[in-house]
Amino acid sequence: MSARGIASEKVFGESCQYIFGMLSFNKQSLLDEGVVNVRRSAGLVLLMITLFAAFAFSSGCRERTKTPLVEQQKETLFRPVFCAFYVNGRGQGSSFASLQEHQGLIDELSPLWYRLRGDGTLDAEVDGEALELVREEGIKVIPLVALAGNKSSVVFTDPVVREAAVANISRVVRENGYDGINLDLEMIKTAGRDYSAEREGLASLLMELHQELKPLGKRLDVCVTPPVEPPSHLAPLYDLPKLAQAVDRIVLMTYDFRHSGSAPGPVAPLPWVEANLKEVLSMGTAPEKVSLGAAAYGYDWTVGGTRAVARGSREIGELAAERGVQVSWDRESQVPYINYSDPQIGDRVVWFENGASAAKKFEMVKKYKLAGCSFWRLGFEGEDFWDEAERVVLE
Repeated sequence: MSARGIASEKVFGESCQYIFGMLSFNKQSLLDEGVVNVRRSAGLVLLMITLFAAFAFSSGCRERTKTPLVEQQKETLFRPVFCAFYVNGRGQGSSFASLQEHQGLIDELSPLWYRLRGDGTLDAEVDGEALELVREEGIKVIPLVALAGNKSSVVFTDPVVREAAVANISRVVRENGYDGINLDLEMIKTAGRDYSAEREGLASLLMELHQELKPLGKRLDVCVTPPVEPPSHLAPLYDLPKLAQAVDRIVLMTYDFRHSGSAPGPVAPLPWVEANLKEVLSMGTAPEKVSLGAAAYGYDWTVGGTRAVARGSREIGELAAERGVQVSWDRESQVPYINYSDPQIGDRVVWFENGASAAKKFEMVKKYKLAGCSFWRLGFEGEDFWDEAERVVLE
């Protein structure tokens, strides 16, 4: 309560005591003196009651409501949702090992447990131990559904197969009690191919699936590639304005700006990330529907080459320490990189994400008041990633 409120209550309390004291005093005096003057006593009592009521009304004896300051503080509180992508496996660097260690910092888990086949059926590989762990912790479970391969894209264009896919996906959500589902349906791009039919089909698939899940109170997410300078190896499947209307959340995969098959460079340069975020929001997508994708990995290239090996951020940090090389910082892209030499394959360069670069993305989540962030993937990250997540996102 403010000092002003406390002072008002103090004055009010003292005044109440004074008024009731006066009433008590006059009553006792009348009895002691044996004086019965009904008209005068009634007038005095009436005056006292009138003054009491007027003061009570002005001092807040009406039904109490929250002060504007408290309401303002509640409105300004903002806590983004922290989602982790998960892949099956055990041992050092596995998603499960990281989940066990950091489960208290995760709001949602999106495990890659399902692959969609060309006939609309699902291949399932559910990690029961991980599922039990997150449910005990109260973490929401939003499994990923990926395509089993490029040939499975028939689910976009064949209405019969699409109907089967919708039925199978909704059944899996319902029977397993998941909180929702995330469709991460990517295709490797074929040069010169027109993907208009697949774009339309994906939008239809999501709209039909949403109609099934909404009455169940289940959430529908979709992963999309960035619209500005998208990764060159992925097909353009995403009609963002339509998808924004068809789903509950869009996960913007702002990574793989450079990747295996491209020239060496940053995985998620900050100016590119923000340009894509602005573009998506300019299309009319509500910020509270957008989860910003963050990477916890990088690529290791031969200098001057295009083929690269993907490595987790923790592994890259260990590699730098093992080789005795310093981590450098690229000011333009706001990401780290290292250079090292290998006697067998020559000079190497590794561009990656770490805690410092991830913090820049986390700040953007708060700046634009997005739903939260989703990172790929649990087990790749170093401890500095969690330090920054706690400082920026989870504070």
